[in-house]
Formats: sequence, C-alpha cells, structure tokens
Amino acid sequence: MVGVSLMGLGALVLMACGTSGGTSGGGGGPIKIGITGPFTGAYADPGIAIRNAGQMAVDEVNKAGGVNGRQLQVFAEDDACDAQQGTQAAQKLLTDGIVINIGGYCSGASIPESDVFHRSGDIPFITAASSNPKFTEQGYDNVYRMVARDDAEAPADISFIHDFLKGNKVAILHDNTTYAKGLADAGKAAATSSGMTVTYFDAITPGQKDYTSALTKIGTTNPDVLWYTGYYPEFGLLAKEYVGLGLSYKLDGVSADVDPSVLKVAGAALNNQGITINTLPTTEFIHNSKNDSFTKNYKSKFNAEPGDYSSYEYDGVLAFAQALKSNGGKTDAKSINSALHSVSMDGTTGSVKFDTKGDRPAPLFLAVHTTGDPPTFQPIAIRQGGSWKAQS
Repeated sequence: MVGVSLMGLGALVLMACGTSGGTSGGGGGPIKIGITGPFTGAYADPGIAIRNAGQMAVDEVNKAGGVNGRQLQVFAEDDACDAQQGTQAAQKLLTDGIVINIGGYCSGASIPESDVFHRSGDIPFITAASSNPKFTEQGYDNVYRMVARDDAEAPADISFIHDFLKGNKVAILHDNTTYAKGLADAGKAAATSSGMTVTYFDAITPGQKDYTSALTKIGTTNPDVLWYTGYYPEFGLLAKEYVGLGLSYKLDGVSADVDPSVLKVAGAALNNQGITINTLPTTEFIHNSKNDSFTKNYKSKFNAEPGDYSSYEYDGVLAFAQALKSNGGKTDAKSINSALHSVSMDGTTGSVKFDTKGDRPAPLFLAVHTTGDPPTFQPIAIRQGGSWKAQS
C-alpha cells in the first residue's frame, strides 16, 4: 500500500494556566463540545466512527490536563443525515450549552445545522466530512471544513476518468442528496468543459433493493465509465449488480463510497477490475506516525477499524483545543472564531489551517480498488500537481 507523505503533529501540551476568560461554557466548569452526525440509520457506521474519534481526542486532551485547567465534555446528537433532525440536534446542543460543534457527515444535515449555529450567536462549527461548497459559501464567520470541497473533488474525479481510465464518454448517476447532486453537477460541468460527452445524468432513490434497471438503461447510452456520486450503501449494491450483469462500461465511485462498510454490502464483487473509487486521503490511506498511532489507539479503544473521516474529526478537536489555548481559554464565540481562523497545526491529516471562508487547502486525491479475500482497499493512483500517477 502506498504511503501518503503528510507532516507530523508536534506534541500538543495543554497546561493549566488559570481560569477561562470566556462568557460561556460554564465558567470554570467543563467546556462543552457538540458532535453531530448520523448515529442511526443507513450511514450510522461512519457517523459513529466520527463520534468515537471526537471522544478519543477529548479524552487525550483531558488526560493531558485539559485546556487552561478545564476539562472538555462531549454532547453528541444524532442528525441521521436529515435536515429537519439536524436542525433539532443543533437546537438541543445549544440548550446543552455547547461552545462549539465538531462533527457532521452529510452536507444535507450540516448546512441547516450551520444556519442554527449562525443565528444563535455564531457558535463555531467544524465539520469533519461535509463537503458541499455551500457550507462555507454562506458568508458565515463561524464555519470550518476539514475535508476538500466537492468543487475540488469533482474535477479531480473527472480527470481520473478521462486521463487514467481513458474514458471520453461518462454517465453520471447521483441520489439527489445535497452531497451527491452537488458533486454530480460539478462533475458534469467539468466533463463538458474538458470536451467529454455526458451520455446520461439522472438519480436513483436511496434505500431501494434493486438498481439493475438503472444500470441497464445507462448501458444503452454507451458510456465508457459510469460515475456514481452517492453514498456507500447504494454503491455497494450497484457494484454487485454491475458485476452480475456483466456490463462493458467501467464503474467509478467517490469518497463517500470507500467507507469500510461498503465491503459488507458488495463483498468480493468490488474486486472486479472494472470498479474503482476516487477518494481523499482518508484515515486508512494516511501513513505517518501520527495517524498510525491514532489508528492503533482507536482500534484498542473501540475494538473496530476507524472510519474514513475519523482522523479529520480527531484533528478538528485538536485544532479547537489549540485555538482555546492560544486565546487564553476564552470560550465566547467571537474569541473562538478569531482563534480558529489563526490556527496552524500539523495534524494526522496534514497541515490544518483555515482560509477566510473556513476551508483548508485542498488535499491530495487518490484512486483505489479492492483486492484479496476478504477484499481490502489498495491505492492505484494518486493525483499530484494536477496529474494522475499510477501507484503499485
């Protein structure tokens, strides 16, 4: 497996140095952190992994003495990747007295959650995985994103299809969620601008038991590659049915499809040579001492593999701890936001800094497939300097 060279995180030493100067967060009591995400439903596996990683980071900070003598405390609320439930989760966390929310998996829930936090005094919100551009394009000063935006991933994925898979005709399939539709729209624009032919552009309904009719219909448009922009439960089923139908075009997925849980759905079908997935350098593909240590500790603590975005959540909590330390422990929203915009940290996922909108510099992109029994993900290409290069 290829290692992705990322800079290490220096030791974060959190020393006791007085009481909080903030106006919220319970005076000298615990500093309350919210975590939203899908803890039930179809996307519960990555959501629970995000929650676990956040708690793990909090435990490490607390074990080191907390921040300015104060402990951190997690309050987690299930948003089920649903806009209405996300709004309710955000409101509940505000009632709990959180000073920041660090989490989020589905953009469709995170964006309305960000509205609630913005209207309620610009409570900071660091999302671990929500990638729709709107999250940081609303003009809010309290939103931060740990992963690349869809409008960065989509052109990278399309260039992989064109340059690496040698596809000139692409079919695009999404699931009408905020994440998948936004990625599909950006990919369609990128494909068209690069001279590719988009043979098909439509959606499936998540949660159905059979997508063979959609796969067969797509085949009649004669694409070289089908690019699916939705989540892993549907991608896993699409992969199984794709192999069963013996289709001639290739199948390519996106970063939401590389979650370990897709292996439960698709099994050995993912080993088909026509199937690839584009992804960010998520937890299992980051190889440096910091992430290796995080992965080892996560497995030991939770007896499970960390989910794809666990390292991003972990770094998000540590970035917040660094921000608090730098501002003297002030927990009012204005002080935290100001400190977060000045954060500079080498984390498990590389350099953590936020621009004026709250985005990080775009990370590397990878392409993977699976091999073996049971199947495991292996990188096949990496995108650096705008070009895809094969990896052995």
